[in-house]
Amino acid sequence: MTQTGCSDKAAPLQADAATMQIGMLDAETGERPHAHSPIVQSHPSGLTATWLPFGGHLQSLRLPDGTEILAHHNRAQDYQGGQPYLGSLIGRVANRINGARFTIDGQVFAVNANENANSLHSGPDGFDRQVWDVTREDDELVFRHTSPAGHQGFPGNLDVTLRTKLTQTELRIRILAITDAPTPVNITQHGYWNPAGLFSAPIDELILSSPADQYSEQGEGGISTGASLTVDGTPFDFRQARALGPAALDVNLLVPGEGIRGMATLSDGVRSVTVLSDYMGLQLYTGDSLPNHSALPARAALAMEPQNPPNAVNAPIAGEDTILRPGEVYRHTIIYRFSGPGFEVDK
Repeated sequence: MTQTGCSDKAAPLQADAATMQIGMLDAETGERPHAHSPIVQSHPSGLTATWLPFGGHLQSLRLPDGTEILAHHNRAQDYQGGQPYLGSLIGRVANRINGARFTIDGQVFAVNANENANSLHSGPDGFDRQVWDVTREDDELVFRHTSPAGHQGFPGNLDVTLRTKLTQTELRIRILAITDAPTPVNITQHGYWNPAGLFSAPIDELILSSPADQYSEQGEGGISTGASLTVDGTPFDFRQARALGPAALDVNLLVPGEGIRGMATLSDGVRSVTVLSDYMGLQLYTGDSLPNHSALPARAALAMEPQNPPNAVNAPIAGEDTILRPGEVYRHTIIYRFSGPGFEVDK
């Protein structure tokens, strides 16, 4: 396993049944959870997460003082996948693929488009619309899904396992995937965060910091060109913590360093959420179109999505093409770290 956040290119295909088995039942009830039945994960600290098998949606995240800091639909049944991807599990490929097509080893693949001529978050039937098998294993919730070869045009059968765990102050997500044919993979969690818990007010006054010193250049239609540009003098420079302000953001920041590292912190001055990951980039989106697809107002929360650069299968950045090959194991970690009233310091 590398420490760069990329797929483990040197690893042999060693996925035992306990890790990659599909179709497991809930260990507590012996039954498969209903697609829209909330599954609660909690820690003695008072940190609580609620998930749905449908779309692997993270439906709720409550801090120990009871503050809900995750933007959400009011009812579990309102989660239908697609825009605005509230708390969705995104895959096979997060973000955009230019022209909904790519070439691997000289073979051209056309995938389903759902944003003009482009593929956004893998098209109209991505991971956010699949019913995931969910089981409890010790203190983890484990989500499993097999995406069949040819689904939406993507090559290869892709087996995916997501393991989620709450600690005293963190939600930890570990992602593992294997394939039997070369295919692009770029999986993320699409939570919209507001540490103030006030989803009726815009996030303009929330404070954001990020060590990102570059960002993915966007061409026509918001498609990444494969170039990286400095954040100097741009609205994307958050190296000094500052208020988000009213500007619309939909950008992939590139965070220096390797391994699991801090990517961004969002705070209201009382509560905060810090995103850590071993991915190369972090997509920020200020939710300006939320009212078009939900009961939420515009800019009610900030999407912070750790991922590799968008459109990397066509326009790699720093050699990252997001292509997973047979015999390799895709491994990534996303951590959300929380602070605020109600948290006790470990002794």
